[in-house]
Amino acid sequence: MFRADLYRALLNRTLLLALALGVCSLAYWLTDYDSGLDIPGDHPFNTNAYDAVLWAERGPFALIVPLLAVIPFADSYVLDRTQGYLRHILVRCSYKRYLASKFLVNLLAGGFAVALPILFLFIFTNIIYPRGLLPIEQSRAVVGGIPDGPLGFLYRTAPDLYILFLIALGFIFGATYATLGLAISFVAPNRYVVLATPFLLYHVANFVLAVLGLEVWSPPVTLIPDGVKSTSWLTVFGELGGIFVFSSVIILLLARRDRVNA
Repeated sequence: MFRADLYRALLNRTLLLALALGVCSLAYWLTDYDSGLDIPGDHPFNTNAYDAVLWAERGPFALIVPLLAVIPFADSYVLDRTQGYLRHILVRCSYKRYLASKFLVNLLAGGFAVALPILFLFIFTNIIYPRGLLPIEQSRAVVGGIPDGPLGFLYRTAPDLYILFLIALGFIFGATYATLGLAISFVAPNRYVVLATPFLLYHVANFVLAVLGLEVWSPPVTLIPDGVKSTSWLTVFGELGGIFVFSSVIILLLARRDRVNA
């Protein structure tokens, strides 16, 4: 069951759509990174592979990222149920095994949908930009030259590791919001509600927390931890962990066998 679901999720047009949207949104904002920087006599690392990644993440990608996480597989339970596919599956395997496979594969698909565009971006920036860093006081994407938040110190000492950390964080973010989408599918069995709700919650929470002066807890900061000062391990992983645990509990409570034919 797990292998079939994994094949279905990773070799699917919806995952390719999510990857294409992610790559295009990053590429679009990366073009702005180059604007006005080709000045004779500038520092040789005025544009560099690391600063470019931090810059590109702050554009449209940060706005659509919860949608990227749910597009590949979060609505798969709703589709299985409404199309009658679920009853055929349960003839061949147990409901618990089906749910475990669905949970894990959805988690992986959501994680890859967010992390891979950032990885592709980093590979691209390493090809077209130099790999050095600007002096601390001249960095464009990072005010003060050293990112705030978890592992920010690595940016000056081991920038490759810091970007890899951001890619891993993107995977965790995608897995978390994909799990939230799957949980919503057991509350409101409508694929459009499943796809839209995490996106709406992400932006409503961002707006409300900004109004309350709690930007450090806003959802985009869990993807871009250096976007707000005083970001910490608690604000990033505490929020993502809370969403993941809440979503998992909803799935455990509502994903009952007797609801299949309800």
